[in-house]
Amino acid sequence: MRVLADLEYSDLLMLDAYVPDAPLGAILLLHGGWLEGDKNGEAVLAERLCKSGFLVLSANYRLDRTGPNGRALTDAVAALRWLRGSDFDFDRARIAVLGIGTGGTVAIEVGLQQGVPVVAWSPLIDFKGFMDSSATLGDSDHLRDYHGVSWDMIKDAGEQVPFLRGVILAMVANNLSLLASTSPLSRVTPKAAPALLFNSTNEIIPARGASLMQEAMTDSGVPCKISFLEGSRHGSEYLLSALPSTIQFFRESFSHDHLAATQDTKGTAKPQPGNIETAVSVGLQPSV
Repeated sequence: MRVLADLEYSDLLMLDAYVPDAPLGAILLLHGGWLEGDKNGEAVLAERLCKSGFLVLSANYRLDRTGPNGRALTDAVAALRWLRGSDFDFDRARIAVLGIGTGGTVAIEVGLQQGVPVVAWSPLIDFKGFMDSSATLGDSDHLRDYHGVSWDMIKDAGEQVPFLRGVILAMVANNLSLLASTSPLSRVTPKAAPALLFNSTNEIIPARGASLMQEAMTDSGVPCKISFLEGSRHGSEYLLSALPSTIQFFRESFSHDHLAATQDTKGTAKPQPGNIETAVSVGLQPSV
């Protein structure tokens, strides 16, 4: 494995490339963090994916209040474009995206727009549902200022929900009527590629969003699986639990049979996902 650090893929935006000897395909890895975060935080995950045979591009992207379908999406698409035009030796038909936390939501947006397979760990999908479920905090939204406060400090203070409310309100400029259209749920079409979503049953991100995404993709004839994990772990905190299924999903997505089936359905309706499985830990039900 070779690691090529700080390759510029767009103006002042860097990525790290983790290069195996014979890539099975390429994965764009998007880190978490709503207003802060960095590719270095996903180095362990990138290394494990590379050791499993994948070319991994772990990219920084702009984290700001335009949200996952704003500048972050623009940057992620630019990283994909850079990957396709790079000198790395791999099959350009075998490209997927993996996102953690905020990066998971961005990854879903990339998959919907670019038609590449997606794995998302702890993505926030249902913005309106999140705001409705925490509406009792609404009267004090204007009193909170988290500028310069790290996520660890916010987590230690138990302020994750108020913080995310502030981020979402900024995304829609305090116009709650825009919440539904800001969600990736509003952009699901039959052109989307298959997805695998992970959520803990009792984490900060409500699992109901993953269920709604599966319903929307199923209605569009696109396969979507969900894995609900026990406990309150978020994003990379459940790496050991989520990584085996993630690797298997990418291997299946890059297989000859899958690519041939994809080619066969071009220009026609995708097959109905009657074999979609929802992977739920035994005895657990998703939280809402």
